[in-house]
Amino acid sequence: MNFNDLTKDILEHPEFQQLANFTHHHPFSILEHSLNVAHLTYTWAYRLNRVIKIDVCSATRGALLHDFYLYDWHLPSPDGSRWHGFRHPQIACQNAERCFDLNPKEKGIILSHMWPLTVPWPSNLEAFLVTFADKTVTLQEFFVKIGYLFRVKFLS
Repeated sequence: MNFNDLTKDILEHPEFQQLANFTHHHPFSILEHSLNVAHLTYTWAYRLNRVIKIDVCSATRGALLHDFYLYDWHLPSPDGSRWHGFRHPQIACQNAERCFDLNPKEKGIILSHMWPLTVPWPSNLEAFLVTFADKTVTLQEFFVKIGYLFRVKFLS
């Protein structure tokens, strides 16, 4: 199954589309970040599946839903919480469960993707893959931001 077939229902969901309105790592929205993580996860899982058994579908869908929280974490939280990094996996999982039928593997991926910051550690290969893809994409986005800041400061 290709990436679009695995993710079409999620990408077309109106609530999920709202992620385009929230910045994740400037200049990337949460939607862009989630798509980048899901694409990387899909590529890795598809290639690994030739060698070892891996659930490409659950890994890809879990990756796409891993940051399905619907707020701008850069702004002060209405409840006064400053613990976004620790709390958002539970919020993302609640939103995903409300909008989609999750299997246990997808739920585990969402809840453990912030490991080692959060207590649940990735309990299967798919969850480790998403955790690693999320860190990889975050680093890539960080370097894009550094490049942008460098150009603005020194080349403008």
